[in-house]
Amino acid sequence: MGGDIESGRVSRSWDDEYCRGRYRDEPPIPFVGRIVDILRDQPEIMRGRGLYVGCGNGRNYVPLVDAGLRLIGLDVSKEAIAQLRAGHPHLTPDLVRADFHDFQSELPFDYIVAIQVFQHGIAAAVRSKFARAAKLLRRGGLLFVRVNSASTDVYHSHRVVERGDRGGFTVRYDEGPKRGLAIRFLSLRELRETLDPWFTPLVPTREQVASRTSPQRGSWAQWEGVWVRR
Repeated sequence: MGGDIESGRVSRSWDDEYCRGRYRDEPPIPFVGRIVDILRDQPEIMRGRGLYVGCGNGRNYVPLVDAGLRLIGLDVSKEAIAQLRAGHPHLTPDLVRADFHDFQSELPFDYIVAIQVFQHGIAAAVRSKFARAAKLLRRGGLLFVRVNSASTDVYHSHRVVERGDRGGFTVRYDEGPKRGLAIRFLSLRELRETLDPWFTPLVPTREQVASRTSPQRGSWAQWEGVWVRR
């Protein structure tokens, strides 16, 4: 029941954000280009089936499809999927509105992309997302992930609701676009140990740090990595 409530909060929150124009006309993040480059170096995987978890209204998803990827787009937000279908009707057969944990596939995927989505929830929920990704991937498949780093200066008013012995922590926001949501910030050690039961790193994990623009303060940090399903 608790997971259903949190999933509902996430869905409603992102519906509101997309209605307010979130990511509209914003360019894809540089990680998208890195994903394409890595897949082009592994043509057998690139020719296979991919799953984009949290495709939103297409900011990063559409450029990947345009680069030649066979990619199912999955998102919990009804508004995001509606915007994506309206702007790119030819993609409609490959778009699914569903929670990641409820999504089913008869065949395993060759690769999964998850950009800024596996950080939603407390530590146990984050671990369950990685476990679900492992279940949906074939052996030798690739997992592309970008998640919050614990070195982030959390800006909006929040409460820390969980701390881990590996340096990660969870906040629940009191204001801002993620108001009411639990969001995890992972240390590199926590990220590695979370992935270790199923995955081996393909390339070194990078921390991308961006300074916020005034009047906001501090910096926002994300881990970007690529792992192979054992």
